[in-house]
Amino acid sequence: MNWAILELYCGGSGKLGFYNSQELGLARALKKSGMQVTIVYPDKSGNPDWEESPEEGITILHKACRALGVHGFYNLDFLTERKIDVVHLDSDNQMYAPTVVRFCEKHGIFCYHYIGTVYSDTENGLKKQLMNLISRRNIRMFRKMLTIGKTEAVRKAMEKSGVSGVQVVPVGLDTSVIQTAEVGKDELRRMLGLPTDKKLLLFVGRLESYKRPFAALELLERLGSSYALAIIGDGGLREELKERIQKSGNADNIFYFDRIPNTQMYQYYAASDCYVNFNTHEIFGMSILEAMYQGCPVVARRAPGPEQIVENGVSGYLCNSEEEMGRIIAGGIAPEIGQRAAERIRKEFTWESSAEKIQKLVRSRKEE
Repeated sequence: MNWAILELYCGGSGKLGFYNSQELGLARALKKSGMQVTIVYPDKSGNPDWEESPEEGITILHKACRALGVHGFYNLDFLTERKIDVVHLDSDNQMYAPTVVRFCEKHGIFCYHYIGTVYSDTENGLKKQLMNLISRRNIRMFRKMLTIGKTEAVRKAMEKSGVSGVQVVPVGLDTSVIQTAEVGKDELRRMLGLPTDKKLLLFVGRLESYKRPFAALELLERLGSSYALAIIGDGGLREELKERIQKSGNADNIFYFDRIPNTQMYQYYAASDCYVNFNTHEIFGMSILEAMYQGCPVVARRAPGPEQIVENGVSGYLCNSEEEMGRIIAGGIAPEIGQRAAERIRKEFTWESSAEKIQKLVRSRKEE
């Protein structure tokens, strides 16, 4: 059977090779079930279509598209040309989603929705109104089709909007490509050029306002000189971040890396004492999964993603403020938290487990 994983979002996050790609992780899990998978990414660069095959049974198609902001629009004829049987559509509040659905209905292709957010969280009032109009239109479509939410928060939001029967299947980790450290924290830090005489906080994420990277600098300042901070990420706030680091009184305790290949990221998680997340609208949080998998305790602001993944006080901490985050970190985090975090990810948040649930839901819906 031929599956297609369709992305419509054409923003800047999730660069292949520097990110644990959700699409590639799901594709590998589906391939293990005997599926042939095509992943489709919209490409607004102006280049013609091009494709790559990271491994047998998986094709990544970079599809030339028109774009309006982060919304991609592209020709769908390849779905019939490649004899696609099932379309996994990352719909969210994307403008083009209804067109994809109509195309699939016309050509007898089974299509379902995988949703990470229902309404826009932008602070721009006009943009928010427009995006919520699109969301309400998409919601009418979700009521008629198999719709799978990434989090319980999505299910509840859908239910409030009159969409019943939404199933929750979380994003997973592709554990087949993630290494684990074979040496201790101190040895890792020496290898990475990080201090061994301080507690090390880790922030990983795009340097954009919604990720709130400056909050990490403020947290470090409150915690004092016995702590250090590693920041990994790139984005529009990079230069301002670098300037703030230089002007802070903690420049010697802050280590900034614009990007680290995904194959090396495990070392930074394993070397750290704590992973911090400040995004109060976090849809899911792949870096949270990655940190916990390596036994790195997560201290995060409450948001749909962290609340789905972290058991507060058991496998990490969920906080209502940065001040609360600081108190928890300063109070010391027991080693058992990291151990339970790793166990939880291995048990509940792998793509093999999630792909099996998705296939079962698809089979059941097709048989109706």
